[in-house]
Order: sequence, then C-alpha cells, then structure tokens
Amino acid sequence: MLTILLAIALAVVLALIFLRRRNLGFLMSLGSLLAALLMMIWMQNMGLLPGSQGPLSDARPQTLLDGPKRAPEAP
Repeated sequence: MLTILLAIALAVVLALIFLRRRNLGFLMSLGSLLAALLMMIWMQNMGLLPGSQGPLSDARPQTLLDGPKRAPEAP
C-alpha cells in the first residue's frame, strides 16, 4: 500500500514538473526523494540491503557489514 501511494505521489510530481514548470527546484527535490524511497523499499524487498532477506539476498557480494560465512554442515 505504501509503495502504491509513493508511486502515485511520484507520478503526480512528475506531471506537475511537465505541466506547470514552476517551482522546479522544489518539485525535482521532492521527486528525487520519492524515487529514493521507492528504490530503498524495492532493494529491501529484493534482499539487496545488508541484513534483509529476499530472493536476491544470497546473490549479493560479501561486505564488511556481513558476518563470517558458516561452514557447510556435514550430512
């Protein structure tokens, strides 16, 4: 629900940028903030942020924020 509201707000801001062409600095700042929030939510859902779980969480490279990898368990 939050992502839908943020996407609608971003679409409204982009429409205002193209239609009104006033207060461009404010509208561009607001649009980039909304886009960054959407990107962070998407990255967290995909498991691309440290500490998050998702379909791509094992595909990202090891970072200093991650703990050491566990040794494989013997069957």
